[in-house]
Amino acid sequence: MKLICTVAAAVLFTALTVLVVSARKNDALTVAGQATVPDSKVAIVDTEEFGDPKTGVTRLVTAFGALEREMKPRRDELQQLQTRYDQLVKEINATTNVADQKSLATKSEQAESLQKDIKRKQEDGQRDMDKRVKDLTEPIYTDISDALQAFAKQRGVSVIVDISKFRGAMMVINDQVDITKAFIADYNGKHPATAAPAAAPAATPKP
Repeated sequence: MKLICTVAAAVLFTALTVLVVSARKNDALTVAGQATVPDSKVAIVDTEEFGDPKTGVTRLVTAFGALEREMKPRRDELQQLQTRYDQLVKEINATTNVADQKSLATKSEQAESLQKDIKRKQEDGQRDMDKRVKDLTEPIYTDISDALQAFAKQRGVSVIVDISKFRGAMMVINDQVDITKAFIADYNGKHPATAAPAAAPAATPKP
């Protein structure tokens, strides 16, 4: 799950890096001799928390769970192929009898074929997973983004900074400016996860 969350974060959390909500006109301050300056309020949010299996956005966690189940048969198949490949390599390396050269050549061909098959399946699996991540989570991220802006605006927040993009480079002095948990609770209350997304049709095996 953590790996999927990481992949999802890298692709789809970018849109949430910095969200700016326009300050209300009646909140603006006019400084004599200067341009109008908004009475802005800054809050922080940690978007990595959205995908936490225990405390994250339930709709998002449900989508990641569905993706995990969809990808499991492929992972299991790859693991079996890798185990077979490792066994062949072990047998090849252990062969010392000259009389076994024919068998050695056969095993070497099998190992090479397996290695190519594993690489192709890994590439196909990664491509299909990236597509499914987008299909399953992009609508949810769009909805989260809209909800986060509304949540912030209702509380007079003008700027939201995603601290997950500044690990080690930002120091938070006042934890009260972190609206992550409050937003997740609010969003989950208004947008409960009802059911797991439908699985994608099984891919047609390549010849």
